Amino acid sequence: MFARTSIILSTLLLFTLGLFAQKSPIGIELNYARGVLLPHRTIMKHLPQGPAQAMELRIYTQTNGSKAWHNVYNRPQVGVSIKGFDLANKDLLGYGLGIAAYFSSPVISTTQFKWNLEIAAGPGIISKPFDDDDNYKNIAIGSYGNAYVFLGQRFSYQANDQLHVSLAMAFNHFSNSAYSLPNLGLNYPTVSFGIGYQLQKSTALDSLPSKASRQTGKWITAFGLGLKEVSDPKNVKHPTFSLMGERSFGLSRKSSAIAGIDFMYNSGLYANRNADSNTVSTIGNAQLGLKIGYNLHIDEAQIFLQAGWYAIDSYKLDGRFYHRAGIRYFFTDHFGAHLALRTHLFKADYFEAGMAYRF
Repeated sequence: MFARTSIILSTLLLFTLGLFAQKSPIGIELNYARGVLLPHRTIMKHLPQGPAQAMELRIYTQTNGSKAWHNVYNRPQVGVSIKGFDLANKDLLGYGLGIAAYFSSPVISTTQFKWNLEIAAGPGIISKPFDDDDNYKNIAIGSYGNAYVFLGQRFSYQANDQLHVSLAMAFNHFSNSAYSLPNLGLNYPTVSFGIGYQLQKSTALDSLPSKASRQTGKWITAFGLGLKEVSDPKNVKHPTFSLMGERSFGLSRKSSAIAGIDFMYNSGLYANRNADSNTVSTIGNAQLGLKIGYNLHIDEAQIFLQAGWYAIDSYKLDGRFYHRAGIRYFFTDHFGAHLALRTHLFKADYFEAGMAYRF
């Protein structure tokens, strides 16, 4: 499920960013990364056994100004990252693989030097997940297939028209979003060194006229479906449902703010209550939330962060606030896909996959 939805996410990003568009030169880059496994919970302190290492292959295109959003983001680099990990504990964690679509936008850009900020998402694989019998000490992650994301910054020096070297720092994360327990997640900050080669010389085009000074406000409705596990009963997938309504307000050419309302039903909470002999009606298990958020617009994609407050929630054990992070990609002026992770701060609740409509 999560490997599949992550592949969908990567595909959406590839289409959104115009990867391998005509007239944009293609390049490759090879990087070696070294870092550590962060035991962000006390019960994970036995997991790090030496440094974490990774080898990364990037296939990318350098945007050239042929689309208006290229210039809004200072002609970013977009591509696919394939990263193989030594996860810092071969016996309990094994090896990892992340395949992610990435977006790398310059903050500072000169003829020879660039400082870029990067975001990436896609499917991830862990070779030794938790197992009750054979690998019970891996209390971090319970599935082979996971979502993989990284955030980072990259400094690159252009040696000539086609060759560059780079130094980068990234925060790498593997998680299955509570689809399969345990799901504390794996976090790896890394530093990498690399060399890249662009197969054709860049042929920058004249800038297109800029878009309007800010995004246009829209109404958006969306729904998301998901599956999750809870501690009792074990190894049972419980469906979730979210229905969202929002109004966006343009802030700039890149961004907008939103305010809205969510209706959510998480059958995992119903199972938890039954296990604790706490009876509740089906409608009593529903949740209603009020939220605000921020959208980053990249062509027809919206990468978003939202924070919500439970106006109605009889469960209460997760606190009064919830959060959501994800992406929407609009295939037409009105219809799009919705993919998001719902959390309580840094604790994953469930993953949502569905559709969105704007008007």
